[in-house]
Amino acid sequence: MLFDLHLHSRFSVDALTKPETILKVCKKNKWGFSLTDHNNMGSYKGAGNIKQLAKKEGVFLIPGEEIKVLKDKKMKKTVGEVVAYFLNEPITPAPFENILDEIKKQGALLSCPHPFDCPRKNFKEFPKLWKSFDCMETYNARAYYSALNKHAQNFAVMPEVAGKIACLGVSDAHTPEEIGNGLTEIDAVNEEEFRKEIKACRTKVISEGKANLWHHAQTQLARRHWAKER
Repeated sequence: MLFDLHLHSRFSVDALTKPETILKVCKKNKWGFSLTDHNNMGSYKGAGNIKQLAKKEGVFLIPGEEIKVLKDKKMKKTVGEVVAYFLNEPITPAPFENILDEIKKQGALLSCPHPFDCPRKNFKEFPKLWKSFDCMETYNARAYYSALNKHAQNFAVMPEVAGKIACLGVSDAHTPEEIGNGLTEIDAVNEEEFRKEIKACRTKVISEGKANLWHHAQTQLARRHWAKER
């Protein structure tokens, strides 16, 4: 089964896509997906939330979140981002060790998004702490330069790393047109199988497309929109 495991909706400060639109696209293409908004799980709350809708439509949804990593509790300086899958509750921005503790408490899986993409808040400690992660993105369709994905791919095949961390392809879509630009093939149709395949590092990365300048521009427009609305 194909999955897009990094997607943003209007619950992120830099996206305007409705969660229902993401569900519609994934259902049409028979993809599983994870909605990983920045520092919140608003799309999973309330009546008619994305989890309820996905269940109704028979679409494989993995509850997720992209979480800001802070340098320490006192300083609010951001040192990167991580993505968590199979969350029951959102995790607020915090130092990495605190996020990791919460990941373990919730029995979630931890991924490193765009690990070497310096312009986009990559977690710079990842090369030292990679053993704490279940998976990493080796193709992110929003990477500004192909060399940034290549760096991740080269890291994943290093002798000491290869076969010990699952590789993911993701779109990191912030607009509807980007959904599916990066996909991961995993032999799973339920949560138990998904977890098993990730732990065994049995994934196949599929690069379908790449975000263009207009897609990135829409991110900036969304920031301005939400700055006025919120």
